[in-house]
Amino acid sequence: MIIVVAGNGSNSGKTTLIRVILSLYPDMFDVVKLTPSDKLGSAIEVDKSELLRGDKDTAFFMQEGARKVVWIHGKAKDIGSLLKSSLAQLGENIIIEGNSALRYIKPDLTFFIVRELGSMVNESAAFAESMADYIILNKTSVNYSKNGNILSVSLLEALADPGKFADEFSKILRKFK
Repeated sequence: MIIVVAGNGSNSGKTTLIRVILSLYPDMFDVVKLTPSDKLGSAIEVDKSELLRGDKDTAFFMQEGARKVVWIHGKAKDIGSLLKSSLAQLGENIIIEGNSALRYIKPDLTFFIVRELGSMVNESAAFAESMADYIILNKTSVNYSKNGNILSVSLLEALADPGKFADEFSKILRKFK
């Protein structure tokens, strides 16, 4: 199963959702973090000392129980080939963080995270939202609720106590397995 977690920008909650998933299913998923950037050289990072540096998302993934963590970074034109190359080296259950993944692969399940419905910041986010199976409205103080394919939840609260969100998430996974 391949899950893509996309969002409408930095600090939308992508990393937090992945941490919630990993806490619910430890040792089940490999995680790929995509960072398209002209400032970084194109590479597939698997060196644990690099992945664990500071407060990087990759360190959080490793601490939450990811089986394996890969950080792919570089020019946008290189991301697709780097992603496909790394997927061949990973297990069957993979979570990918990054909107650009949707341009290169067809995941089994896609989540798009926003803080406010209708708040788009760029073309990549609009495309990712159009591909999403579920929209997660990441609020700061909302008890979990569901309306169709829109899940309203405080992801930080779900990380501390998944409660109803954990129940719903397990139902979602069963549908897509």
